[in-house]
Amino acid sequence: MRNLGSGKWLLSVLAGVLLLAACGNPNSSTASTPISESMSVEEARSVSNDLELQGRAPEQEVVFDFSGTVEEGPSKGTTLAGRLTLELKPVGGGHFVFMGALTGTNLNVPAKGVLTRGGRIYIFFEVDKTNNLLIIGTGKREAGGGFSGPFVGPAAGDRGRWTATPVSGPTPMPTPTPQKFAYNFSGLVEDGPAQGTKIEGRLNLEVRLKEGYGRLAGKLVLADGSEISVKGALVSKKIFVIFDLGKGKRIVGEGDIQADQSIQGPFILVQQENGHTSLSKGSWTATPIPSS
Repeated sequence: MRNLGSGKWLLSVLAGVLLLAACGNPNSSTASTPISESMSVEEARSVSNDLELQGRAPEQEVVFDFSGTVEEGPSKGTTLAGRLTLELKPVGGGHFVFMGALTGTNLNVPAKGVLTRGGRIYIFFEVDKTNNLLIIGTGKREAGGGFSGPFVGPAAGDRGRWTATPVSGPTPMPTPTPQKFAYNFSGLVEDGPAQGTKIEGRLNLEVRLKEGYGRLAGKLVLADGSEISVKGALVSKKIFVIFDLGKGKRIVGEGDIQADQSIQGPFILVQQENGHTSLSKGSWTATPIPSS
C-alpha cells in the first residue's frame, strides 16, 4: 500500500491517472442524464445525486414557505411545514440543480433536486437516511414564483400535495460569517485501477453556514506542507467535497457527519488511460482536531 503523504508523490502518481470532469463552464452541463422538461423522477434523482454538479458554486438563493400534507396512505393527515431554502446551481441550457434544507422547530430536512428551464421542479427530501425514507415531490412554477404539486412518501402508499410560496429571491448568494474547522483526513482507494492508493493530511475548512446548509472551502495540507484546494457544500449532516489536483483533475466525495462530528463517506476517481475512462472508488474519514 502506498501512502501519499507527500504532495509531490500525490501529484506525480495521481495527476496523470485521476481525472474527474472539471466543474467547467456553467453554460455547459456534464450531467450523465440529460435534463429535460419531460425527464422521469428516476432521471431527476440521478441528476440531483450527481456529485460533480452539486459541487458547483451556487449562483442564487431562493427561500419559500413550504407546506405539504399527506392526503392518503399510512401517514394520512401528517403535515410537513417550514422554511425551505435552496441554493441554485446552473448546469447549462437554463437548467439548475439545487441543494438546501427545510427548517423549522425541531425540523431540519435536507433537500435537493432539479429545476428545469421551463419551471418544472423535482424535489427530494431525505427524511430518514438510515431507513432510506424519502419524500419525492414534483411540481410546476406558478404565477408569482411559487410551486405546487403532488408528492409521495415517506411511507409506502403515502400521497399528498405540497405548495411553496416565495419569501425572498432569487437573490445573489449571501455571505454568512465563516467558521473554521480542522480534521485529520484519510482516504483509501478500495476498488479500481488506483486500488490501494492512500491520501492523508490535515484538512482545514472554512464553512459559511446558514440554517443547516452552507458552502465550504479550504486546503488539504499534506505531510510535506504542499496544499490541495478543497471546496464543497454542506446540507444538514451531509457534506459534498471536491479536491482540486489542478489542470481540471478532481477527487470528488460525499460524507455524513457522525455523532462525534467526524465525517465518513465515499469518493470517486476517474482514471484516463489510452483513451479509456474507468472509475476508481474509495472511502474517506475526517476526524476533528480539537481547537487549541
